[in-house]
Amino acid sequence: MELTLKERQKLTSITAKKYRKAQKREKSKILDTFVAQTGYARKYAIHILANEGKVKPVNNRLRAKVSQKSRKKRVYPSVYDTAVRDALAPIWMAFSFLCGKLLAPFLHTNIDAIANDPRFPMSLEVIDKLRRISPASIDRLLRKTKAALRIKGTCGTRPAPQHLKALIPTLTHFDCIQDKPGLWQIDLVQHDGGNPSGEFCYTLTITEIRTTWTVHYVLRNKAFKWVLLALKTALTQLPTPVHIFHADNGSEFINVCLLTWCKEKGIALTRSRTKRKNDNCFVEQKNAHTVRKVIGYGRYCGDAGVTAIQDVYTHSDRLRNFFYPNRKLISKERVGSTLKKKYDKPQSPFERILAEGSVAQELKQQLIYQKTQLDLMAEMRLMNQALDKLCSSAVPVPQFVHMRGKPLHIKPQG
Repeated sequence: MELTLKERQKLTSITAKKYRKAQKREKSKILDTFVAQTGYARKYAIHILANEGKVKPVNNRLRAKVSQKSRKKRVYPSVYDTAVRDALAPIWMAFSFLCGKLLAPFLHTNIDAIANDPRFPMSLEVIDKLRRISPASIDRLLRKTKAALRIKGTCGTRPAPQHLKALIPTLTHFDCIQDKPGLWQIDLVQHDGGNPSGEFCYTLTITEIRTTWTVHYVLRNKAFKWVLLALKTALTQLPTPVHIFHADNGSEFINVCLLTWCKEKGIALTRSRTKRKNDNCFVEQKNAHTVRKVIGYGRYCGDAGVTAIQDVYTHSDRLRNFFYPNRKLISKERVGSTLKKKYDKPQSPFERILAEGSVAQELKQQLIYQKTQLDLMAEMRLMNQALDKLCSSAVPVPQFVHMRGKPLHIKPQG
């Protein structure tokens, strides 16, 4: 039976006196018995038996007796209590599930506007705490909430023919890092509900490498005409000129039609290396943060699905580009088995464009005017209203049943 702490302390006090008086051979036997009884490590047992009960000089006047006492665990007052957590969770959900290192500067800047909204009732004490809460505290308070919402989707990329790949140059991850804006990475995310059969909607994500400006367009399917229509629309709406469109090796991008159109527009079309997903990493990372966390994993089809999802993106893109901060990786350094990463100061894409010297002043003034016409809380409310309508636009997911070893497709009812 295992000894209690008090029993081990009493046994140590008795054994220590015998241990210090014994000869070397006897000490070894006493130590073996003591380790077997207490379960202590041998070196630790030697240390406490050699020092327990000894009187040691502290200075010229004072002497201290060494003893093994049970130390009470320190209890620190909880600064960010349940009231802060209850106020933080709905804010985190309403503003696109930002991580702690991005949500913290966002809250520090916009907490007054959020607190004035009746949807987020908070006391003055909670408001003051959220005004100075750290990223680590946010992640700690939201750990259980995030774990409950974790889910994974499907991928429907189909590789393009090899002879078409030879016509399009490749760019690696390092080649994509440009000194000036103009390189836009593109990618598709499918909204199939977990079953990639039949026709369903896609999201075309377009993001600029240097300024991180990101926009989304919803496609009825991934036929070339819908991809081309979205890219044509993007050319008229993107805040900086497009010099390069960089895509993965999916057949929706690597085709003669898109290559011809890009040449007519004076745009270079490049692709990632085969099976090197990291070459398109700047837009791949957006798929989770700007698509899945906002739209989710439901199945959407037809014009109704396109309209419902695009209504969400209309307001989500404004919030993300003008208000939400993000961070960019500056450097990576490997120290032994640890990879140390350094990031820049969190900034919104709007702030990054204003700080970019190569962007025309006229364009900056246009963006400043656009932001003056936007209201943070109004955009958030409109986005959530669009999300409520989106839930009712989801369609049943087709089911597959197996009969005699062969899959049989069953159409959904209703």
